[in-house]
Amino acid sequence: MTLALATVDDTAEAPPTNRGVYPRPTWTESAFDYYRATCLHVGTGNVEILIAHLCEGLSAGGRPISRDLGPAVRHYENHVQLRDWRGHLLASVFWGGSNGKPNVEAKGSYAPAVARLMRSLGEHRPSRADTKRDGTAPGLYGALRTLALACAARHGLAFQEFFNHDPDKGDTLYLGSRKSQAMLRIYQPGLKRAQEEGRTGDMISDDERNAVRIELEFKPQKPRAKAAAATLSPDQMWGVSPWIAEFAAEVFAMNVQPISISERRESNRNRALRFMASQYQAHLASLLDDCGGDLALFGSTIADLADLSRQPH
Repeated sequence: MTLALATVDDTAEAPPTNRGVYPRPTWTESAFDYYRATCLHVGTGNVEILIAHLCEGLSAGGRPISRDLGPAVRHYENHVQLRDWRGHLLASVFWGGSNGKPNVEAKGSYAPAVARLMRSLGEHRPSRADTKRDGTAPGLYGALRTLALACAARHGLAFQEFFNHDPDKGDTLYLGSRKSQAMLRIYQPGLKRAQEEGRTGDMISDDERNAVRIELEFKPQKPRAKAAAATLSPDQMWGVSPWIAEFAAEVFAMNVQPISISERRESNRNRALRFMASQYQAHLASLLDDCGGDLALFGSTIADLADLSRQPH
């Protein structure tokens, strides 16, 4: 699957919806909101070096970072939580057990810094990399809901919504299957924060009521997708699915470049040839040495051995 190029002229008029014209908020820059990855270059014996690198990179103004033992996590023997001087969780590091290589996880505002550090360390493979953008405008959530319903209808996508009848509690919708490689989550973070803090009525500002967040949840499943997730910028992440690229182009009025993350299926013939070459690798290497490294002579010798030179073409 290769994504179609989706482009939108930034000067274009807002797309109409059945609730009127889509409001154009000022969107924040794309940023990672969740990042979890396995460090391929770090062995279990070098976890302390990894943790030291994370602590150095996450330390604000030289303030100390504490290391706390985290709760048990399936398939890992060890779990350490890195916290700042206020006790806020910066990152979690898991290692040991059946999963082998160390794994690092970061959520929320700390995810961008951890993603940068992971990428600076070398080869790693994300199992999840979420990107977000925030916008504020009256009626924004309702307009996005309309666009999401239309997108679901066009592409045959799952649409799930958790609706609160209380105006002081935010709504959440999911576009795309939650079991798929990529999906969107749209919700009202201002109202969610107010609910967590026990604020209601006039204690909630208009900006909080009008704030909306769009999150792309990307869980790469194949090696090629994981390799792409390790290098893509937050802006580029919106191109990992055709319908998400289309939705992002419509909502953010941004150019979304195609990202190919599909695995090319190996043909039966190539699979058989690869197996044969692997099985007889030592003999083939010896023959190539006998041919003095001459690939043309090597190829013709193989053809003669297989009696191919006498076969009609």
